Amino acid sequence: MSGATPLDDEGLPARPPALLIRGGHICTADAAARVHPTGSVLVVGDRIAAVGPVEDVAQAVAGLTPGQRAGLRTLDAGSMLVMPGFVNNHWHDLFAVRLPFKGALRTPDDRADEPGFMALGGDIAKVSAGFEGFRRLVDALEPEEAGAVARYALWTQLRSGTTTLGDVGSVNRPEALADAALALGIRCSVSAWVADTVCGTGSGAPERTRDADTELAWIQRVLDRCAADRTGRLRAWPTAPYLTNMSDELGRGLARLSAQYDVPFATHVGALRHEAEAVRTHFGITPVRRLDRLGLLNDRLMAVHCAFADPEERRMLLDARVHISHSPAKYGPTGESTLSETGLIPELKRSGLDVSLSTDGGVFPVMGMAEEMRAAWQMYNELAADHTTLPASEALAMATRIAARGLAWEHEVGSLEVGKQADLMLVPIDDWRYLLNPRPLEGYLTLGGTQDVHTVLVAGRILLENGRAPHLDEAGLRDEYLRALRSFSARALGIAEKELTALFDDNPRLRTRGTAQAAHPA
Repeated sequence: MSGATPLDDEGLPARPPALLIRGGHICTADAAARVHPTGSVLVVGDRIAAVGPVEDVAQAVAGLTPGQRAGLRTLDAGSMLVMPGFVNNHWHDLFAVRLPFKGALRTPDDRADEPGFMALGGDIAKVSAGFEGFRRLVDALEPEEAGAVARYALWTQLRSGTTTLGDVGSVNRPEALADAALALGIRCSVSAWVADTVCGTGSGAPERTRDADTELAWIQRVLDRCAADRTGRLRAWPTAPYLTNMSDELGRGLARLSAQYDVPFATHVGALRHEAEAVRTHFGITPVRRLDRLGLLNDRLMAVHCAFADPEERRMLLDARVHISHSPAKYGPTGESTLSETGLIPELKRSGLDVSLSTDGGVFPVMGMAEEMRAAWQMYNELAADHTTLPASEALAMATRIAARGLAWEHEVGSLEVGKQADLMLVPIDDWRYLLNPRPLEGYLTLGGTQDVHTVLVAGRILLENGRAPHLDEAGLRDEYLRALRSFSARALGIAEKELTALFDDNPRLRTRGTAQAAHPA
């Protein structure tokens, strides 16, 4: 941690009385998609006080109080692209299972790989069993491990320009994610991996794995804890991993909590080609109709990966005004044809539904929000054979303002507008990739990405500057995470110590600074 950075009473970088981000190429992502090629943003406290051309914002600076002017800090953004912070509204912390299960440590050679259980339309029985297995791993995490994993996982999101996260159930303890969000300064809507059934092959009722009331009490405790937060950065919402892992009793209870706390609800639905038949086999009804029957099909619903639905279900989605969140950069690496097979998601967007971008989660690093924007920009236009179908500015809106609507956070974050929270990011645009290009956002989507994120603000605090988090010991976060991963993998995943030694101690990329202190199973 840098001793030169003053910290406030939350242990976060202190806000200056006023902050001027001057002379950047500003993409506001507001409803009018306003762009200020040479513009400024004035931040007072935690909110945006002015945004627009340099001359206009200079007048707002002149109107500051003497104390604000005396403490004014200026960031020169003359060679920067300035955008709202990304809102990643569908994410899972799966960092605790970065090492695959016993006997399945991946080899460096990828030529013998076989399709996974989400490929080729999906093996729904394996998907359901996999989600059940994830829940068992949540229960196996020790609190210290959970904290170390959560801090590192959220740091990777901050480092990639995400300022607001929507946790749709993670292989981690929700309290660890909440604590990590507060410690890092990021916004997060926390959830819990609630599930009480699993669906195998064949017909018949799903197997009950847990008590629905116990699961509902768990997520209600999370809702209550986050409702009491006074920072404005922590929220919670009920989510369910998959319809095959949710009984009717649990579904109705989640609908009740969503209405009682007036918060969105999210679940994966219509994600895979074989899903509808599997849900019909076990529950006697197709996925979207089942959500309707449980009281979950309404404008609070965030339907994740919603690509497979029959014509009546499509009408139901439109009538209910649901929000669609999808992750186009994720589908190819997992063998899912979510966009190209049906074209439903772009069709729903054309019909007026909110459609946003997110990264999803995986046991190995998933794409960042910048890469999701690029994939959407390219794929939507390719599917339509029309490069004007999805402009770069709309891809940005899908990753910021529209995504914030899915979390019911749009009045506070998601665009650079006066009165909103000062959540924003800066990306350098002064090298060969941007030379003579009047549209640097297109340049960013063409040749830029996550690694280019330079500066990130959340609520007016500079949490990342020149690619570094001034309030964090980043090397320490990494080392604590690797030690927790080693400990958890040996104890809960059953990976042999000799395999872990070969992986960690013999690999300089994974060796911690204090290898001798690495946690070993008792």
